[in-house]
Amino acid sequence: MPTSPDVTPLHPSPLLHAIGLVKVFHASGGREVRAVDGVGFSIGTGEVLGIVGESGSGKSTIARMVLRLIEPSAGRIMFAGQDITALGDEAMRRLRGDMQIVFQNPHSALNGRRTIGEAIAEPLRVQTIARGAALHARVDRLLDLVSLPRAFRHRYPHELSGGQKQRVCIARALALEPRFLVLDEPTSALDVSVQAQILDVLGELRRELSLTYLFISHNLAVVRTLCDRVLVMSQGRVVEEGPVAAVFANPSQAYTRTLLDSVPRLPRI
Repeated sequence: MPTSPDVTPLHPSPLLHAIGLVKVFHASGGREVRAVDGVGFSIGTGEVLGIVGESGSGKSTIARMVLRLIEPSAGRIMFAGQDITALGDEAMRRLRGDMQIVFQNPHSALNGRRTIGEAIAEPLRVQTIARGAALHARVDRLLDLVSLPRAFRHRYPHELSGGQKQRVCIARALALEPRFLVLDEPTSALDVSVQAQILDVLGELRRELSLTYLFISHNLAVVRTLCDRVLVMSQGRVVEEGPVAAVFANPSQAYTRTLLDSVPRLPRI
């Protein structure tokens, strides 16, 4: 059943609650493109919600609106009971430590002229949270969390594989100790065997750090591996939603069945 714009939260106190999100882009010739059209959902603390759909379905636009990297045309986003769509720039900057994102392409996400240690330490430096020996210790701990050798702090991105680079991006996203991560196609640029390794890392981090994830993907098999619930999107709207096991066992929409039939399955963590 599609999510209504004023969806009632599934959880009594959701960590994140999106209400009636709309995003309209203005194309050439004055044409309006409704990329997201009245989408609502909630995510409980410690839960992983997947949003899946083909290219152009609106899923990545939602990811960016949730973090206010782009502004919604309409709707509200509640985080920990606070309406973040009403926050000014300074208040939003303070909140960003609690809300981080891992992007699809780890190759473009890292500055090739900075060492891995510098990349991971950047959020800590910007927020002036740690310096000197304390900063080095935090970087070492973050490398430990994503199962990379501490010696990698001295390497440069071109010396790492794609999977290793994505682990670095995850470590950097964790630097400010967020409660909530948006994972925007974090495995789609990697081969299947490396995808499984990254999903395993994300699953371990979720359990160890009590993280909450919004997981964006075009691949329902990947969503099945990590997520508790899933929203299926097409043309800016939710066409199906529910627990992952139920949606996989008995999809109600032809669009969902097509997505399921088009991809191989990965082992569930």
